[in-house]
Amino acid sequence: MRCAHSSSARCCIEFKTRGLALMKLHPFSLFLTLWITLGHSAALHADARDQWPRFRGSDGAGYASAEALPSSWTNDEWTWQVNIPGIGHSSPSIWDGKVFLTSADEEQKVRHLLCHELRTGKLLWQQDFPGDIERHHKQNSSASASATVNSDGIYWLWGTSQNVRLEALTHDGTRRWGLDLGPFIGHHGFGGSPVIWEDTLIVPLEQDTAGTVIGIDSKTGKKRWSLERNGVEKAAYSTPLVLTDGKSSPQIICTSNAHGIYAIDPRNGDVLWENKCFPRRTVASPIQAGGLLIGTCGNGGGDNLLVALKPPTTRNSSGEIVYEIPRSAAPYVPTPLFSNGRLYLWGDKGVVTCLNAASGAILWKGRIGGNFSSSPIRIGDKILNISSDGEMVTLVDGEEFQILGRRKVDEECRATPAVAEGFLIVRTKSRLFCLKISKL
Repeated sequence: MRCAHSSSARCCIEFKTRGLALMKLHPFSLFLTLWITLGHSAALHADARDQWPRFRGSDGAGYASAEALPSSWTNDEWTWQVNIPGIGHSSPSIWDGKVFLTSADEEQKVRHLLCHELRTGKLLWQQDFPGDIERHHKQNSSASASATVNSDGIYWLWGTSQNVRLEALTHDGTRRWGLDLGPFIGHHGFGGSPVIWEDTLIVPLEQDTAGTVIGIDSKTGKKRWSLERNGVEKAAYSTPLVLTDGKSSPQIICTSNAHGIYAIDPRNGDVLWENKCFPRRTVASPIQAGGLLIGTCGNGGGDNLLVALKPPTTRNSSGEIVYEIPRSAAPYVPTPLFSNGRLYLWGDKGVVTCLNAASGAILWKGRIGGNFSSSPIRIGDKILNISSDGEMVTLVDGEEFQILGRRKVDEECRATPAVAEGFLIVRTKSRLFCLKISKL
């Protein structure tokens, strides 16, 4: 099935190009040059230990290249399913055979951090965090921030307008340390997730008022640096992107209405470069697509914008905007997916657009139906996403629009699935599902 925007009659969305003066190479530009040369190879995103350590897995890329997903399955074929105490929209994380996720009992004013055994669904431990429950956007929850995991432990943010807490636990549920980070002012409530570079936690707190991005020692909870950020009454909910090749200077890519797309040095919190390209709020997270960075902004009315940015090769530059995708195709909440040179834009209103990632040319456009807050992921040669009403949809990862299957879970779902060790984990508002899938 194809639409008018097929590869036989490709359309190129109008884009803007801004000049970039090339300067003499130095270590910063060497990193960018090497990164662009390597592109978005699977080797950079594959985790040899087969973990899913954060929202959308390693590097936030949404890849599960070692597994193969069936086109469809029945409710009787779930490997296991369990009820979750409370409700929430945070996405699950997986590490060494354990599933970590959060929920909140808003009536009892308590949040939960849960650990289930990956193969059986058995609850291994639960830690409770009493605290105020505040009004939030109807599509948000009091447990929307996803836990981030590394070999040392689990890290999770929760917060209100009075205070944000960063909690650190061991893999067996023992509390290591906790840190108060001050208030978070946002009309939609709280929902930020941290990321890890080496032993530094990067905590984004860009809010309606003046905010911060903070670097914290993951072993001790000690603050290493704090970067002040402007407030423009549009709090950011995007999860940062960690860029490193293991040899050159690392970068943390953040997005916000106040500062657009920008890069931070995780060692000291210095801003390396920024491009103030976003007129609206950022919810979807930035991704790497070949030699480009992809970020989006928008609002609930569908006035969205996607920016494809070629990052600068020199410090204190703004980079080159290669193309922009307007509201007709750009998503607001779902994070885009890059695969095999293609960029998939899964729209909030159930329209999926596939682009040539390098040029912005439309390859195809197809209507799925429904509404989406979850972000698409790639499992083998298939793409999976889940509607807000709980319908799972599987597409072909290819240059034609083809729906392979649909599967109802029949409960509200705004979390992105996780995949590791040959298991698919799906979290709905109050339930957790697992499907054993094939390993390639």
